Amino acid sequence: MQEKERKRLRPQECDILFSDIDGTLLNGHHQIGERTKQKLRELDKRGIPLVLVSARMPDSVRLVQRELGCFRPMICYGGALILDEEQKGLYSRRIDLALAAEIWETLRERWPELSRHAYGGERWVTDDAQNSWAVREARIVRGRMETAGLREAFAGEGGVHKLLLMGEAETMREVGRFLRGRYPQLSVLKSNANYIEVMEGSVEKAAAARLLCEYYGIGLCRAAAFGDGENDIKMLEAVGYGFAMGNAPEQVRRAARFVTAGNDEEGIWEAIRGM
Repeated sequence: MQEKERKRLRPQECDILFSDIDGTLLNGHHQIGERTKQKLRELDKRGIPLVLVSARMPDSVRLVQRELGCFRPMICYGGALILDEEQKGLYSRRIDLALAAEIWETLRERWPELSRHAYGGERWVTDDAQNSWAVREARIVRGRMETAGLREAFAGEGGVHKLLLMGEAETMREVGRFLRGRYPQLSVLKSNANYIEVMEGSVEKAAAARLLCEYYGIGLCRAAAFGDGENDIKMLEAVGYGFAMGNAPEQVRRAARFVTAGNDEEGIWEAIRGM
């Protein structure tokens, strides 16, 4: 792959920042580097907001906001739910409950080894909290997982914001092919080799970033975004300054206009240090 420009943003060049969390803002130890933290706080005080863009649930995103001390709108579930500074809903798109339940049961029958999770609003439901993938995910995101039936848990909402499926890489390739073929109306994306996220078909991080730029009255051309996963590609392409992390897969680095250092080298700080 041709070496991409290692751009460093300049003052007055960018008015808003969008950042993925895992593998991007957080390093391999699931921590935010001190230089990154200090610079983001400085920019926030100067009126340049950082919007966290994640597949995580709201509670888990709030933990990162509290660590940063920056409380701007948040994009959750890969763009299916957007909350403003006061935690009020700005946008919401759910998979219909009947369709989500059909997928849930089909996957249980075909791939019983999968770790299956459903999210809606503030709830995170699984049918096996002791699965090793589930235990690992709960440790990383520090969210509140509960064991419950999908239909029962989300009957009042009429649907779910996201299905998360976890398993071995080869299994996930099979699951991804199956879901894309059977349910073309849905968004089926890999966040890494072991994770597949399923959302309503119009949901994407790029659309969420566009909505929040309109909310702030800022043009997409003056926005910067950082990401490391397949589900970040459209967002990186949509903004004026899209940065793939150095640890991102080649297809993500190829799609982005710029590449910065990896998440373990504080790649976000490297890109914004001159702002």
